[in-house]
Amino acid sequence: MTLHPTMDSSQPTTTVRCPTCRLTQEWSDTCRRCKSDLRLLYEAAESARRTRLRCLKALRAGHRREAFRLAGHYHWLRPNADSRRLMALTAFLCGDWANAVALAHELPEDG
Repeated sequence: MTLHPTMDSSQPTTTVRCPTCRLTQEWSDTCRRCKSDLRLLYEAAESARRTRLRCLKALRAGHRREAFRLAGHYHWLRPNADSRRLMALTAFLCGDWANAVALAHELPEDG
């Protein structure tokens, strides 16, 4: 498994890709090319980031079931390899071996 040090989900991302015109730009309320409103997209990204941090905090406190619930919510908000990895970890820690293995098998080989 390769770790990517630049992929730190604890920090807010500084760029966004407009879902309308696909321009990658610094976060702002509107896309500078097509003028699409990006505020809801930013709120969703921030909600996912906060949920991930709450999940990690629950893990550190030993609240495994709460961490598993939060990992599921994080995956719902941002379905990617990081959220699947967190779901697999919390499932494993909760003793849900079958779910942990299934989630781990869905992860890409390099990440």
